[in-house]
Amino acid sequence: MKKNSKKWLIIAVAVLVVAAAAFAGYWFLLRDGAKKPGWVAKNEYSTLYSGEVTSLNYLTTSTTNEFALAANVIDTLVEYDEFGQVKPSLAESWVNSPDGLTWTFKIRPGVKWVDGNGKEVAEVTANDFVAAAKYILDAKNASGTANILYDVIVGAKAYYKGTSTPKEGEAPAPVMDFETVGIKALDKYTLEYTLVTPTPYFLSMTTYVTFMPVYEPFLTEKGAQFGLATGNDTLLYCGAYYLSEFKPQEKRVLTKNALGWDVANVHIEKVSYKYNKESSTISSTLYLQGEVDSASIDNDVAAQWLADPVKADYIRPVRQTSFYSYFYSFNFNPHKGLDAKYQPDNWEKAVTSENFRQSIFAGLDRVKAMTITDPDNAAELIFNSITPPNFVTYQGTDYVNMGELAGITAKGGATFNAEEALKYKAAAIEELKDTVTFPVLVYMPYNTSVGGWAEESQIVEQQLEDLLGKDYIDVIIEGYPSSGFLNATRRAGNYCIMKTNWGPDYADPQTYTEIFKSEGNSYQFIVDHAGIKNLTDEYYKLVNAAHAITDDIQARYLAYAKAEAFLINHALTIPFGTGNGGYTASRIDPFTQQFAPFGISNERYKGSKLLDKPMSTVMYYDAYDKWLEAREALNNK
Repeated sequence: MKKNSKKWLIIAVAVLVVAAAAFAGYWFLLRDGAKKPGWVAKNEYSTLYSGEVTSLNYLTTSTTNEFALAANVIDTLVEYDEFGQVKPSLAESWVNSPDGLTWTFKIRPGVKWVDGNGKEVAEVTANDFVAAAKYILDAKNASGTANILYDVIVGAKAYYKGTSTPKEGEAPAPVMDFETVGIKALDKYTLEYTLVTPTPYFLSMTTYVTFMPVYEPFLTEKGAQFGLATGNDTLLYCGAYYLSEFKPQEKRVLTKNALGWDVANVHIEKVSYKYNKESSTISSTLYLQGEVDSASIDNDVAAQWLADPVKADYIRPVRQTSFYSYFYSFNFNPHKGLDAKYQPDNWEKAVTSENFRQSIFAGLDRVKAMTITDPDNAAELIFNSITPPNFVTYQGTDYVNMGELAGITAKGGATFNAEEALKYKAAAIEELKDTVTFPVLVYMPYNTSVGGWAEESQIVEQQLEDLLGKDYIDVIIEGYPSSGFLNATRRAGNYCIMKTNWGPDYADPQTYTEIFKSEGNSYQFIVDHAGIKNLTDEYYKLVNAAHAITDDIQARYLAYAKAEAFLINHALTIPFGTGNGGYTASRIDPFTQQFAPFGISNERYKGSKLLDKPMSTVMYYDAYDKWLEAREALNNK
């Protein structure tokens, strides 16, 4: 098998960094001393965090920070192993009917719900999944993932609409009985889902929070208090861990669930999170002192450590395990929440002009912005689609290389075109000269706790203003604290342009259309906007056509590629790339973690093992090659 070529590239880069920074490394050694992290032999893992969860309610959240916690304390029907192979979890077996419409799961007997002390409360049954679905499909509960259910389950959309408050002037939808919804407990341990259409990727969907169970008597007892982020007593737990301590903006502790059904595969006894709003800057120091078992390694720290012959062995490349896609979103409805000082009327008129959007699209130097994430390999982290490369394939062809996406993908990082950007600028000025005041204020918020985002925002601000001119745009950046960041910015509509992201919920290109959906869109607020309604109507038409194709995967992928290309070609969003790159430091062996490009498996500690010593770059790529070989052998069986 061909060895990973990037392995030798990064090792070579590391050697060059060491040579180029010899003096800096010498000074660093004198200043701090070169010592090994003060780890002691223990089967516990500690880390820092700076962004507190605002909810523990896994049935309503759609935030990564929150469902990453849920992933460890609530199990799903199936899960993935370290090679991406699906395996039983709360369901010990399942079968799909010949017509593809009915999925029947046999729930594993004897799985326990436990409280925040690890004490048994009840048994997990098929009804727990029905109760969770009924809660999610009640619009009054405002679940951020309800659409995942009502898009595929028979009767779910009609039931959801019947619980919804109608818009002004609209008649209320008929109230439906939950018996009309295709989610049923046939007996204590038999769970059945009936789908609207055959959905080949349905099994992968069941690894997401939307398909987690809940113990109905506890849910009823807690009422509005269920899942409040006030303590560990607002939930029950049926996962590999239970939340033994939770003190907001202080600490949270996951303790191994001794009553868990798969306790033999839970190797880390305790995971401790300590809150510190400066975690991104101090964790590397605490890591060296052995006080934490993971550290944020930004570019400056990475350069220093790589220049140190001892500390260079303490960090390794970030493993690309997730398929999160990052893109710059436009706010097409600034009246929702943009402060008046940023001239929402003026922004609205400007952003509905395709010439204006294209000037920013062509003018954004993504590679320069991405150097903050990884200065050595920035171009490799860029992609031109919303759906990342290697997410799904058809007969060996990557989805992003199919149909109308192929030409977009082929451009590589070369979407930056100063000449084209200036042409679009001139066209926009001519088009908007009688309706828009220049310069247009472009408000762009960022999260101060996310390493490198402030620096990236500064680069984008300076680069766009230098190219397009401050007579045309005035980019205004502002940092917000991590806690409540999305509620204060994107979800509130408090931005003009903003870097956003999306991770897949299941193994199909449809998952990357959810962010642009016509109902409940909190990314771009493009629904029914008069200025671009013709474009969005066409996009939704293309998406619906793709969604309707269920018996021909090639035709389905080609149809989704056409819809995605339309979105990009009209600059309704600006693809950016992956959010992972650079280096990291952690006691966890990354090749023992669950692996899947969708759902929440990647967030779990179950299966993970701790290292006795740091993993270096060389060790990382040796382990990566072995992992590739083992995975290939499994796939060829």
